Amino acid sequence: MWTRTVNGKALHFYLAGINNQNFLMRDKETGTWWQQITGKAIYGPLKGAALNLVLSDELTFGEWKSEFSDGKVLAPVPKYVKEYDPKWEPEIAKLPVVISFPGTELKSRDVVVGLEMNGPGRAYPWETLIKQSPIADRVQGTPLLIAVGPDGKSFRVFVSRIDGKDAEFFLKADTETETAANAKGATPASEKPATATPTKAAGLADAKAGDTKPSDAKPDASAAAKPAPIANPAPAPPKPWILLDTATASEWNFQGCAISGPSTGKCLDRVPALKDFWFDWRNYHPDTTIYRH
Repeated sequence: MWTRTVNGKALHFYLAGINNQNFLMRDKETGTWWQQITGKAIYGPLKGAALNLVLSDELTFGEWKSEFSDGKVLAPVPKYVKEYDPKWEPEIAKLPVVISFPGTELKSRDVVVGLEMNGPGRAYPWETLIKQSPIADRVQGTPLLIAVGPDGKSFRVFVSRIDGKDAEFFLKADTETETAANAKGATPASEKPATATPTKAAGLADAKAGDTKPSDAKPDASAAAKPAPIANPAPAPPKPWILLDTATASEWNFQGCAISGPSTGKCLDRVPALKDFWFDWRNYHPDTTIYRH
């Protein structure tokens, strides 16, 4: 997301075309062409100018709604709805990329989260983030925390410092029950043998409607030996997404704010990041590095 003010003058943009399968826009005031991914003017009277980056999130609607229950959603302008192509992404994905980098370890359409820290950018393969989140990294001397949210789709990047001191974070594990059991020498529930539920006494089968006498049926030894079926347990509620830091042992939410512990009320600084295809990110960040575990 970018500001739309240049030299104190507000500009109004519209879709002008596609460049390298990336949004290209033009402002109505000067007719200058701008590249959406970089925010830079590439042709026209303002060529060389750049829009200022505004910190923004890439979240699922569910995650956003859980954080901003009274938030507003931008509604489409009815008269322009028909001009949008609902199959744009699937159709574009079928086309060959305009620029590729066969000498790199990533495929052209691999998805990465890219960021810049006053120097060469860093690309984090999305599949790696999903498997290893949260990731601790250091770029240009700055400690970073890259985290995928509780929905497995949203992400955020933070400066991993508390009160100016470097800190590391990890997801809080729900191990209290197992730890308590092991401390007492008890066998964890997951390792205990299943026990059969007592069946009804032989010869006292359920009476049919209208019967007043016990059944004369003989007990079925094979049935008595079988345990009664156990009802499926109710699904456990989802575990809260909580980070713990190694410096103060405080608990932190996905917004990067401490919700309990010595750091309660403090929030980590955010770092702008972009989810993009590798070929596009690499094209505009030729010196980028790739995160490796």
